[in-house]
Amino acid sequence: MYINGEPFIFLTNTLPASPTVCTLRTYFGLLSKASGSYAFAPTASNPPVPGLRLAAVTSTPAVIPPNSPADLSRVHTVPDPYYVANALEITANQKFLKFVNVPEQCLIRIYSVSGVLVNIIPVNDPTGGGEATWNLRNRNNQFVASGVYFYHIETPGGQTKVGRFTVVNFAP
Repeated sequence: MYINGEPFIFLTNTLPASPTVCTLRTYFGLLSKASGSYAFAPTASNPPVPGLRLAAVTSTPAVIPPNSPADLSRVHTVPDPYYVANALEITANQKFLKFVNVPEQCLIRIYSVSGVLVNIIPVNDPTGGGEATWNLRNRNNQFVASGVYFYHIETPGGQTKVGRFTVVNFAP
């Protein structure tokens, strides 16, 4: 649920009794460092919209059973092909390729076309997974060359998927 542009996740074992009233309090304040530790002095703020009410009706909770099989068929890279001047590149030293629709726990291994292990990206996202980012650097912290690369995704349950993507460092 998004409130005031911020995500809020409610994890409960059961649905709350109806009707349940929740109060949102937001704070701002001063962060200071005193004698080696940080201190936050909060100040209560006014609600973004006075009198704002949110009503949510649920019939059954959304339950994701633990160790449920992941749907690896939806995993892919963005952008593909990766061009050196794409929208995700912030500066010449900050390049990013994203793996989307990844499960909450998995291991992504990236290989060159000759089968050399380029990098390993561990994913452990208790919020449900969805995205992993690679900085296009190998295990020696050097940017990878242009070419075709393969990724191998493995979940703790033993599911695997192999896919490919392309990196183009110098486009005409």
